[in-house]
Amino acid sequence: MSSTVAQIARSVLNTPPACDATIERLQYVASYNWIEGAKPTIAVPGLPPLWAPPSGSPRMAPDSGTRYVDQNAARCPKYPLEPLFRAVRAQNPDFELSDVDIITDRNNMRKLLRFVEASASDSFEIKAEIAGEKTLLLTRVEEKPKEIIKGFRGFGHNFEKEYTKGLVGSTGHHRIISYHFGGMMVLLRHETDGCVAGVLDSNMSGTKSDDVDDLSDRLGSMFVSQALESANDKVAIIGTKTRPIGVESTLEIKTRAARRPLLMEEVASQLWFSQTPLLVVAYHQQNRFADVNLRNVKQDVRDWEATNRNNLRKLAFLIQKIRQAVKEIDGRRGVVRYHGGSAVEVISDVRTRALPDDLYSFWEELDQNRNRIITKCNEHPAIEPMTPSQSVSNARLNNYDPDEPLALRQATGAICTHTSTEGSASYSDVIERGLRRGFRMIFRSMPTRLSDYHSLCRILQSRQVDVLAGRSLRDIMSDMRQGKDDWDPDERHRISGFKSIARDSAFRLLYGFVLNLPELCDQNMAFNATMFVVSHNKIFKYKTRRMVREAFEERFIMPRKQREGLDKGPIGDPPCEDPIQDAEETTTEEETYDFDSDCSV
Repeated sequence: MSSTVAQIARSVLNTPPACDATIERLQYVASYNWIEGAKPTIAVPGLPPLWAPPSGSPRMAPDSGTRYVDQNAARCPKYPLEPLFRAVRAQNPDFELSDVDIITDRNNMRKLLRFVEASASDSFEIKAEIAGEKTLLLTRVEEKPKEIIKGFRGFGHNFEKEYTKGLVGSTGHHRIISYHFGGMMVLLRHETDGCVAGVLDSNMSGTKSDDVDDLSDRLGSMFVSQALESANDKVAIIGTKTRPIGVESTLEIKTRAARRPLLMEEVASQLWFSQTPLLVVAYHQQNRFADVNLRNVKQDVRDWEATNRNNLRKLAFLIQKIRQAVKEIDGRRGVVRYHGGSAVEVISDVRTRALPDDLYSFWEELDQNRNRIITKCNEHPAIEPMTPSQSVSNARLNNYDPDEPLALRQATGAICTHTSTEGSASYSDVIERGLRRGFRMIFRSMPTRLSDYHSLCRILQSRQVDVLAGRSLRDIMSDMRQGKDDWDPDERHRISGFKSIARDSAFRLLYGFVLNLPELCDQNMAFNATMFVVSHNKIFKYKTRRMVREAFEERFIMPRKQREGLDKGPIGDPPCEDPIQDAEETTTEEETYDFDSDCSV
């Protein structure tokens, strides 16, 4: 039985909390193309059609036949979000879904913004569900996900067929991007009409008019014959050899009658939510397109953002209210509904889930693992409380000497503490954070004292947390190298490294040193790994570099050459006590990209 849980009036949104109404930290996550067939099938990574206009102005027939309104719902009526998750798992398995606040289609965001603006009275519904602790899943709802065109409906689809060339058998390209907006991390899916030349793989770089005719054949040859996933009850996945296309090359196509010019206000929000920088506007007269313009509208979109900043803040506030309302529903599933007027309703609806059971496993396994660790840490402390005679003064802890022999510190109780004295963060909280978001977060939570790491690592070992996960020292070094940025000479942009992987492995390195694990006993390789951490201050922050070096120096007796090598990469002075600047996840100048660039990795 459905019931109204909350009514959110437009007037309530008039005083939104202060937040950044901009899009920041944009990242490309995954993409896919729908492939025509009896079974729902996607090609991953996907490739948008290439903008390849004909030499003349061919006469064109109006659109006819079947048109997709929402292809994802038409092909996956039970779980329209499923292909999004399948594509992310296949292309970017290390992407941390637990960090995401909202997962949605662009269309949902546009509907909610129109409600905020009071710019349209069209009714809409959006299914809403909470996964894990906080992630709001918004599923698009359309009365008819596909329709048969009756009467004159313009030339849009036929224009795209004539002016672009794409993958053989593909019926649509979808991209999945992430960014921060209004204090939330958003994972957003949107359809892309095409891309400009010069960004494809080097073996497909020809874009002259005499090469366009065979483009479909070359695109079709990029498929890998073996399906990655083909279970009967799941969306089938075909792996491709395509290189991800940067957002700076993507475009949106709009067709209009010559007598009705397109206004930027009509398309700006669509381009803004997907950060699409290129717009093709084509005007037709007597079934011909004589006026076709491709232009960069990035500055126009920025101007629109500045003008609409208050409404964007209201949108962020509305989403937060929707998420809170859905959390209060038994079963945490509902529907956001608008049927005119000045308020949206959130009603309970537990009939259907947003995803098939196997796609909830990420959040469920995460919760079970975290709860198991917290329970053990709270009920069975690894280190017994110290007696007064064993305790060590705060002065001794605060004046910790890294050169003091480990045995002396153990004897005096310098490492026997179950609570980190700096910041008052208990080890159970630190462990929970590390398990939930990655071991790199431990550096952020812990004080800069190696003695505390001894205690924490012993707790992790006693709880049988598999920190190394079977990795050798060579594997750890390989993981850390993935943190380095690279330069793509073909696309002429920087490719961001996997810094999260590198920082997690830096903790694994420290863990092995502190516990004297046999997997990390090769001193020369250990030195190379330590040298890598110490010398890459754009990947590893102050705490990480200092702790790894101290752990290495404690573990091994260094010859003069190794010490001189480490001294060439000085740790430097500790940063100011600013939790934002000190965070392991802070982006440095080297890692900063323009707001409309994809981190295609």
